[in-house]
Amino acid sequence: MSTLVTPAARAPRADVRRINFRFSGRGRYATCLAGHGRRHLVPEVWDLTGEVPRSRVLRIHDGGAFSAVPVATDDGHVLLCRPGADGTNHLLLAVPARDAEGGAGAAEEYPLATVRDRGVRLLPGPAPGTAAMAFVTSADRDTTLLRLSGRAEAPQWIAGLPGLLRGGVWLDETGDRLAVTSDQAGTATVILDLVRGTLAPPAGWASDEHLLLAAPRTGVLVTAVRHEGAYRLGVRHRDSEDPSVFPERLNAIDGSVTPLALDPTGRRLALAATRGVRSHLLLHDLTDDATDEIDLPPGTLHPSARWTDSGLHLVLSTPDRPPGVVTVHDSSPPRGRPTREPGQTGWAAARPRTYDGPAGSIEAIVYGDPATSGQIVLALHGGPESSWQLGFDPLFQRLAEAGIAVVAPNQRGSTGYGPAHRDAIRGAWGGPDLADVVHLGRALAAARGPGRERPMLYGVSYGAYLALLAAAAQPDLWARVAVVAPFLSGRELYEDGPPTVRTMLDRLGGREVIDDDLGPRDMIRLAGRVRSPLLIVHGERDPIIPVTHSRRLYERLREIGDREGGDLTYLEVAGVGHDPFVEGDGHIVLDRVVDFLHTSPPPSR
Repeated sequence: MSTLVTPAARAPRADVRRINFRFSGRGRYATCLAGHGRRHLVPEVWDLTGEVPRSRVLRIHDGGAFSAVPVATDDGHVLLCRPGADGTNHLLLAVPARDAEGGAGAAEEYPLATVRDRGVRLLPGPAPGTAAMAFVTSADRDTTLLRLSGRAEAPQWIAGLPGLLRGGVWLDETGDRLAVTSDQAGTATVILDLVRGTLAPPAGWASDEHLLLAAPRTGVLVTAVRHEGAYRLGVRHRDSEDPSVFPERLNAIDGSVTPLALDPTGRRLALAATRGVRSHLLLHDLTDDATDEIDLPPGTLHPSARWTDSGLHLVLSTPDRPPGVVTVHDSSPPRGRPTREPGQTGWAAARPRTYDGPAGSIEAIVYGDPATSGQIVLALHGGPESSWQLGFDPLFQRLAEAGIAVVAPNQRGSTGYGPAHRDAIRGAWGGPDLADVVHLGRALAAARGPGRERPMLYGVSYGAYLALLAAAAQPDLWARVAVVAPFLSGRELYEDGPPTVRTMLDRLGGREVIDDDLGPRDMIRLAGRVRSPLLIVHGERDPIIPVTHSRRLYERLREIGDREGGDLTYLEVAGVGHDPFVEGDGHIVLDRVVDFLHTSPPPSR
């Protein structure tokens, strides 16, 4: 039996952003990057040494610019990597002031080293003297390993190795052996011996077997092997060459399953099972091959977790609760939903709702009343192999606060509803999913009646592309359209995008042409059909969808006709990447999008 323990009370803050959660090596602390209100992203430290997780924001000298996920040490300090203007990276240690017991506290910063290479990744370490390992990647894609002690002292050089190393799972409590993946290895997992500075494949492993989790105390390992188009979870022992065992019931769990953490003994495995818009916490006994579900409030479990002798620490988010660390203890029954923090009245609740679609039901997350609200926005997620989840969303909260209802559907192409729903758009980007969006738009407009404003459209990444297609397919249906990081077409993105995006396009058939009345899904060709007031937002340094796609679309729309003066707005955000809401002055970008959508649209036509 278990009980859920939530963070201590804290006064609410608007526009809460928390990203990049990471637990310390032994799980005594956690940290993330957090933005509260108008502040830049700064480290937030979570103390997990008591019965209830407690957090405090660190006031540092120059927040907002970090090129790596922060790492908490087991004494509550934070290791950070800050990029310099000259292309270097600065490793530093932030030490909270002794008198900071809650809320925001000052921190002393100690510079540790300046790294000339751009690629720096930090991995928490499990042993005293190894607070973290720094993986420094050169322009030639070689890797240098540095040991960070967690004290105000220079890093220790460990090894220089060929190739790019990814991931990292510690195999022992001494911090001597680490499992990673290498782009030069012939196997999925290789063992890095930090004492000798060598890489070697593990004996007895399948060539495509990936290590996911380890219980260093007992040597139990959880692995994954691709089988018939899906991954199967396996269990093996660190010191055995016997093949992995694939528990039958473990691999029959319903939903999209993500292993989170092993308990210290290696017997129980915590998993997040996503079914539709919410996560379920499951504890699976690997010895008995049996699963129990832990009662959590409807929400989303983030993939970062840590199981220690003091409990299972998780990152949980609900629509009206920002992501935060909660703890499940093995001492008493679940206490149900975490209590709302005192005074926390400004965050809106959301609910799942099922709509009839043109080819079956469509689940959506809904804020407000879509039929009677002054305005409504149909919000489209990125991906396309993704989905909206029942978690905290600063944009949706701001829209709800402004009286704008939100309907965020998981149309065909979304994950979490089975292979048929997910694969419906393979070779047909902007086909079945576009039909779902247009159908929902019409249904929402009809339910609102002729006297209310027409629906608006919002989309990010692939959802931005889909929103533009919907605006072109039904020009008179939409009151306004706001898109973040759109692309022009699958074919154009294949020419301009990075290798990972091209691989996805090949796998999902994103370059195939649809032959119907609308014709090829190319926004340069279809731009003239878009008549709604339009806001385009794109990060200048977007590494996934090149900013040139938005620039070209903007210029094409200007060529077609004079849409300035509120009809056409282009916002290019300097110095940020694919998510301008999170990076840099994300709150300013959030303001612009909300202000654009909250502006009274033209009368219904």
